[in-house]
Amino acid sequence: MYPGQRSSETRAPVLSVDAPRGPSDWRLGLTDIDQTPWVTFSRYAIAILSVTAALFASKAAVEYLNIEPYVSLFLCAIMFAAWFGGLGPGLVSTALAGLAFEYFVTTPTHSFEIDVHQIPRVSLFLITALFVNWISAAQRKATRSLELSRRDLLAALDEQKRTEARLLRSEMYLAEAQRLSRTGSFGWKVATGEISWSEETFRIFECDPATTPTLEFVLQRMHPEDRDFVQQLLEEASRDGVDFGHDARLVMPNGAVKHIRTLAHAVTDGPDGIEYIGAVTDVTAAKQAEAALNDAQADLAHATRVISLGELTSSIAHEVNQPLAAIMSNGEACLRWLDRGAAGMEHARRSVEWIVKDVSRAADVIGRVKALARKTDTERALLDINEVVNEARVLMRRELTSKQITLRTELAADPLIVRADRVQLQQVVMNLVMNGVEAMQPVTDRPRELLIRSQRSFDADQAILIMADCGVGFSDENAERLFNAFFTTKSTGLGLGLSICRSIVEAHGGKLSATRNAGPGATFQFTLPLHEDVGRAQ
Repeated sequence: MYPGQRSSETRAPVLSVDAPRGPSDWRLGLTDIDQTPWVTFSRYAIAILSVTAALFASKAAVEYLNIEPYVSLFLCAIMFAAWFGGLGPGLVSTALAGLAFEYFVTTPTHSFEIDVHQIPRVSLFLITALFVNWISAAQRKATRSLELSRRDLLAALDEQKRTEARLLRSEMYLAEAQRLSRTGSFGWKVATGEISWSEETFRIFECDPATTPTLEFVLQRMHPEDRDFVQQLLEEASRDGVDFGHDARLVMPNGAVKHIRTLAHAVTDGPDGIEYIGAVTDVTAAKQAEAALNDAQADLAHATRVISLGELTSSIAHEVNQPLAAIMSNGEACLRWLDRGAAGMEHARRSVEWIVKDVSRAADVIGRVKALARKTDTERALLDINEVVNEARVLMRRELTSKQITLRTELAADPLIVRADRVQLQQVVMNLVMNGVEAMQPVTDRPRELLIRSQRSFDADQAILIMADCGVGFSDENAERLFNAFFTTKSTGLGLGLSICRSIVEAHGGKLSATRNAGPGATFQFTLPLHEDVGRAQ
């Protein structure tokens, strides 16, 4: 899964890689130079000059040394012209040397007439001259080719060095990028079980780079709660050859827990069968930040619940005082019936039953308030969203009455069972109700009415809760900012209520939205996924 053979630990030096020069660049340069008119002219000029120099040297030798070195010097001139200028200038020098040889050496001298007896001598000279010309031209060509080959080799070696430098730099960048992003790479050949790891993968698993990675080692590092899942995933990957990815936890030798995210791509075209190439990322810091954010959101939600309860003090007190007053009244009645003796026992028993019911009602109200005020971990369970609405309505009944607001409910006849945290869902409902209450406070020219409606979505897989008020509503420019933290159109408040509501709803897999009514006011609604078995609440 997390394959590994550690790459050599090499720190690449700072390199300057210029534009590469191919081996043919040298050839093109030399060819261009050879084909310039000035160079071509100079080669033929040197051929003529070399024969001329040989002629004057020969005449000087005849005059001053009494020797005739015509043949030797002419052949040297031809050899030099062919070696310096190539085959063409060599042929020119051969022709000139032949004419000079026939004019100055063969009889009759100083004439281009050829004696029949001199033909073999002239022929031998010309054949020798042509042979020397061919040998020199061939040597020049071979030397030239050797030089070109040498330069090609040097250019190829230079390009290889540049390529190696670029590769070394790329490896250095990749290693540094993996270290910074805490992302390691791996390869896994399923058929042979060979695993290769990058340097960063070894760091993530906190093991010696000399260690040979194996699947057993990877599973040993896995958190006990994730080990079976990862092992099953690896077995399916080795069997099916499909891409895979997962999040898991590692337990380090010192007991620390790391969170990793793995993605692997299957390559099946190789001769070794299925091979995986993938990446493993250490997401521990992200998970810790996410947990800290969740804790902060939970603290903020708890604070807003407490603030909301503070605003509902009179309503809550009323809901508690009602059963307390009934308890007192029924207690006094019970005492009076008991004073009558046996004749009043039946009535006393009924009074006690009413007292028990009132105590239960008061305890229920107090329990809901305690649940809202208590700071606890999220506990999701199956519940009916209609029950949450009714519970919130009881707590807010007095508040609605004091603000002269009529609450109308149109709840679905069948239970709408969702999996949610009851306290958090109550907080959402109460925040939205309070939002509607505050929006209707400035209204004086029409009845203040708040509608709560629950229903199923058209495809019957979502529970929808709608809250419509007839308040002042909101403007188009504020529509996109309603759910932003610390945004509020009121003179009081922190602007966190709607933001927290959206966070809670989205954490439960739902969506919270707001729309302007055709008439006055606004409508807020949120959706939550219905439980598969909507007919049974557990």
